[in-house]
Amino acid sequence: MNGEISAYIDEIMSALGDEGISRENIEKEFKRFIEYGVPPEQAKKSLIRKFGGKKITRKFLKDVKPNEQSINIICKLITKNTREINVKGETKTIYYGMLGDETAVLPFTSWRSDFPAEKGDIIEIRNAYSREWQGTVQINIGERTGIKKLDEGDIPNIQQDVKKCKIKDVYSTFGPIEIEAKILSISEKEVETDGIKKKVFSGVLGDDTGKAQFTAWHDFDLKEGDVVRIKGCYAKFWRGIPQIVFDERSTVDKLKEDISVGSLSVPLHKLVEMRGGIDVTTEGTVIEIKENSGYVERCPECNRLIKNGECSVHGKVRGVADLRLKMIVDDGYAGVSAIANREVTEKLIDMSLSDCKKIVKDGGEDDLLDIIRKKILTKRLRLRGNAFGDEFGTTLIIKDASVVDVDIPSEAQQLLQMVEGER
Repeated sequence: MNGEISAYIDEIMSALGDEGISRENIEKEFKRFIEYGVPPEQAKKSLIRKFGGKKITRKFLKDVKPNEQSINIICKLITKNTREINVKGETKTIYYGMLGDETAVLPFTSWRSDFPAEKGDIIEIRNAYSREWQGTVQINIGERTGIKKLDEGDIPNIQQDVKKCKIKDVYSTFGPIEIEAKILSISEKEVETDGIKKKVFSGVLGDDTGKAQFTAWHDFDLKEGDVVRIKGCYAKFWRGIPQIVFDERSTVDKLKEDISVGSLSVPLHKLVEMRGGIDVTTEGTVIEIKENSGYVERCPECNRLIKNGECSVHGKVRGVADLRLKMIVDDGYAGVSAIANREVTEKLIDMSLSDCKKIVKDGGEDDLLDIIRKKILTKRLRLRGNAFGDEFGTTLIIKDASVVDVDIPSEAQQLLQMVEGER
């Protein structure tokens, strides 16, 4: 029987051609048909039909609608990034980025164990499917999706309709963009790609709606304080942090006028949807103070927390006293983990490090934790800092915080009006 199966697999692979579909996957699918009692010849025809054969009906990206199946496209891989996620307790690497053809540019996510193409490659994708994400169609690639590299001449020029946007808009804008921003910081490093050393410039830029990191793969002679118009750049994300990427194909003009730079202010549940951001401002109510908040001691060498006078890396050390808060902050729709350093903690609890250290010495860490909970638990806070997202949720590293005075009668009236309006 194995010899017969092998012969059928040979016929299927021959019909499919070089489609990027592995023989292992085809054999697995074929055996599944046989286990269900499907005749081998019918199983062969079904798999050839499913994976497209040598002819495909190509779909243009502009015509892809949400929740479509068996999508066949020919496109250019504009950007390719990786991210690790946790699936059933195991770490899995997924690929994501942007695809473009002569009609549109769309984001993609690939769940395949490999992605046999690199940035700039022309590829044929068979048997993909689509989903809607943040109001935009997204191409999804699974293990049964075929990916094959093509020659450069197999696709016309990519449509390059550049969209003007602010930094706050890059979370939901796909394809090439144009932004005007101020360079807030910049550094230079040397990297090696394909055996060639290249200078890369990175830093932070901002406009009146927020800040983002940037990476320039070409020397545009940028300096801190420059106000620039960048046309033909792309936005990608790392743990929710927006990253503006541009190279020699982009146009960068230095502007004479100055611009103001602001902090992105968003509702907390919106921040969770965005997954992250640089220097964001949000508000939420403290619903939990976590253990290991309050007085802690750190290793003088690596700044790690120590326990019983021992660092997990440097062994026995004399700890350095510190304060921190680890909280869950919620706005009624979503919650984030929030971490505050000593300076912010002292401000929120209105106590100094020496005050906290004395309480711990006299009554223990639990006494201090009880005091902290009484002071800020259920308080609404205005928080400002950097937010990062991963498979476990969103974490806000607080740079500044303050307690928000709540007008309870006004809040109650607004709630009543909202409830009455829904009747």
